[in-house]
Amino acid sequence: MESPEAMLQSSKRAPSFADVLTSLGLMVYTAPLLLLHAGRQSLIGTDEGYYAQMARGMIRSGQWLAPSFLGEPWFEKPPLNPWLIAASFQTFGISEWSARLPSVIAGVVGVLLTYWIGRKLVGPRRALLGALVLPTMYLWFFYGRVAVTDVILTTLELAGLGCLLLAVRPGWRALAAGWGIAIGLGLLLKTTMILLPAVATLPWLIWRNREHRLLTNPYLYAGLAAGVGLFGSWYATATNVYGALVYEQLFGHLFKLGNKEFHPVGPFYYFWNLPANTFPWTFLALGGVWALQREKKALLLLWSYPLMLLSLLQLFSTKEPYYLIQACPFIALLAGVWIDHCWQRRREYSLAATSFLVGLVGLLLVIATPLLAFNPTWVDGVQLYLPLGLALGILWLGVPVFFQVRRSLPASQTLWTVSLIGGPYFALLLAVLTTFLGDFYPDFKAFCQQRLASYIDPNAPIAMVYEKNGERVSEFIALTFYTPNPSVQLDAAGVSADDTQRHWWLSPESRQLLDKSGFAYKLLAEVFGWTLARRPVQERSIGEPG
Repeated sequence: MESPEAMLQSSKRAPSFADVLTSLGLMVYTAPLLLLHAGRQSLIGTDEGYYAQMARGMIRSGQWLAPSFLGEPWFEKPPLNPWLIAASFQTFGISEWSARLPSVIAGVVGVLLTYWIGRKLVGPRRALLGALVLPTMYLWFFYGRVAVTDVILTTLELAGLGCLLLAVRPGWRALAAGWGIAIGLGLLLKTTMILLPAVATLPWLIWRNREHRLLTNPYLYAGLAAGVGLFGSWYATATNVYGALVYEQLFGHLFKLGNKEFHPVGPFYYFWNLPANTFPWTFLALGGVWALQREKKALLLLWSYPLMLLSLLQLFSTKEPYYLIQACPFIALLAGVWIDHCWQRRREYSLAATSFLVGLVGLLLVIATPLLAFNPTWVDGVQLYLPLGLALGILWLGVPVFFQVRRSLPASQTLWTVSLIGGPYFALLLAVLTTFLGDFYPDFKAFCQQRLASYIDPNAPIAMVYEKNGERVSEFIALTFYTPNPSVQLDAAGVSADDTQRHWWLSPESRQLLDKSGFAYKLLAEVFGWTLARRPVQERSIGEPG
């Protein structure tokens, strides 16, 4: 069982020089996946472009209290992520790289926190394996490279849990306040989404309270009051300035997400999406839970937290893959437990089954690569990813090979682990180096940075015109960010009624409506279906003063 003595012994182990070197190594290991080419890939429109444009608006207007988009207050999310991006913009300049920097930093720090939390729960070796696994999960890799909130939120949660684990140590009780402060920052980042991991912590807090005594720690409640106070202070100030709009947009949006299925994916979405986006680690994590039970180590926090979190997410009608990021560090640690269990306990059947399954997937990838190379029409757009599949397949074929030679090759355990974890790592690294994975709107970026100045003064205000149709919203947001000086948002009717704007970006639908109405404009350029247009210069009549 998870005894108080065992927990205190774990907490008393001071960080060694090896732990420091391990942390530095994990930073070097993780950073290339998240940093390489992060500045060359154009932004996603939703939600990445939203946050980046709002951060740029904060800097230009000097108004940091509330996020705004094209001059309109935007309270669907609190302001912490735009604040972080705006601070990065001010420090490093406005670019994709600086917009994504807060997420990149959070992605690296999250890996380090996973190691340090795992070090206390399962020991340094298993913690290291789990930390090595985490950045190879596609969810962590992809969302750690974009300017959204989810990896930052998860890192805040890990920091709060780390504070709770440290607070068990005598003399460190005050660190329990860090959990409440992390919750407050989470409220400022993504409102009530932080409450789900807070609730997921309760089984451990309540059922193990006799051992850790955190529920009788006054610093826990002081930190919670301080954290909620941070959010409350911003909310009260914003409400004082903007009135009921804050509540209507912030909490009204949350009620919509809870009551309406925006992305109808069915009730079993997470049951296949989580294994697919974390393959093969979710399956190994299930083995890790079984291994802990066999070893008589009832580490409640390690398995109850992700299980409770996934159960709460399942209750929401709206389901998104990035909600699952919060469970990834725990899946990674449990996968690390399984990898270590197979070798240290000499579980031949477990080791053989893992080697066979991973090797089988590797063989299928190696066979599928030439087939798809000669028949690319079988899977649309697959050619771009064939080198990645081949690299992953070859490395995973090493897993059963090193299992077979384990008795004759002293380094077989290390090579087996390198093949298992290194396969997805090097495949993702190859994706970053060769495919510009995640380059969403390069046409908008290239035109606005290279050609716009040949048509108009790039500092001239340009109105963004679209009909609020869902299929164009991502394009609209991305184009807004790449336009040097976007002015206001209009629709076709607004263009006809407004005589103050001289230049517009017209969506295809808006242009069709204006053409039907006979509205006169001068076409300057077309980019990805959008039209850069200008109000025609009216000729003066003879005798009209110049």
